[in-house]
Amino acid sequence: MRKLLLLSSLALGVACAQDRPALNGVWQLDAARSSSSDPKFKSLTLSIKQEDESIKIAETAEENGKEKKFEYECNTNGKECSLKVNGQPLKYSAYYNADVLIVIEQRKGNDSTIRKRFKTSEDGASLTIEVSNLARPGQKADTLVYKKQTAAH
Repeated sequence: MRKLLLLSSLALGVACAQDRPALNGVWQLDAARSSSSDPKFKSLTLSIKQEDESIKIAETAEENGKEKKFEYECNTNGKECSLKVNGQPLKYSAYYNADVLIVIEQRKGNDSTIRKRFKTSEDGASLTIEVSNLARPGQKADTLVYKKQTAAH
């Protein structure tokens, strides 16, 4: 009976891990396939390092000819992570909902709450991120589509 219980637990753990999207790598925004109300999203690169219990995301954007980089790391169990950006407190939480990574971002004392839903295509070649401002009900969500970049040899 113990062996059966142990095997069942292992199988469930493997199944849950397989449900998670494969996000590791460098992703380049495909502006032609994306819809966004923010013009800064014309040139955007994500570098994602995914671990079993955490995720690290580095966003690099070009705005007015200048490169801006923003990086954060958080657990993926839904517990809040805090950091400061330009002196302003920023709170993040991240968790998996089957094959989607959900990241919640709170800025300016909860005045702005952004939800990002990360989902990869079945072949793993593209990543779609739906960005919703939860503080503004009725506002249309942005859809950002990224292409996975291949490693240079």
